[in-house]
Amino acid sequence: RVRGLPKKRVGSKPMILFVGDSWHLSEEMRNLQNLLLDVLRGEPVDKLALVGLDHVICITAAADGVIRLRTYYCKLKKNPDGGRSPVPYLTSSGPDIDFTVRRSDYASADMYKLARKQPKEVRARSKKVKNKSTNIFGETIGRLHLDKQDIDKMQGKRSKTLRIAGKIQAEEERAALEEELQREKEEMGKEFRATMGYDEDSE
Repeated sequence: RVRGLPKKRVGSKPMILFVGDSWHLSEEMRNLQNLLLDVLRGEPVDKLALVGLDHVICITAAADGVIRLRTYYCKLKKNPDGGRSPVPYLTSSGPDIDFTVRRSDYASADMYKLARKQPKEVRARSKKVKNKSTNIFGETIGRLHLDKQDIDKMQGKRSKTLRIAGKIQAEEERAALEEELQREKEEMGKEFRATMGYDEDSE
């Protein structure tokens, strides 16, 4: 341990970066990649705060067969361009390891595939359900997305009282309209009598 170098926080999660094409060219390297991920990632979590990402582990597979592991302390600083996302600054903090794979004794392909298989219960818990969440009381809350509705054109079930009131109002409006038409007819008759000197109906 070198004095003066920044140290990662307790419980923080590493950001693991695999560099090099060798990780995808052979089954042995793919198995080693899975093994390193299981060893270095720590306990799996459902949620992670941004401040919990404070160190980076970079594992490079060089062309000469040497695997170089480097650890960097990550400090998030304000974006100088004014963006919302912070900018990471890396500082070498160790440990730094160079190693080669000389001997390997993995399980058979069928056994290795069975060992990596997740139980159905774990897959069911990890599967995300859209528009569905659980509050602090354990109650399930769902969110529905509907098209915009025109409430003025919606016809709901009305009670008998509302139907009777609507019928009475319609009759009152009809009676008021007939009365208005009769009044206009009488006024037009008076104007015709005053102009012509006799009633229009006397023709």
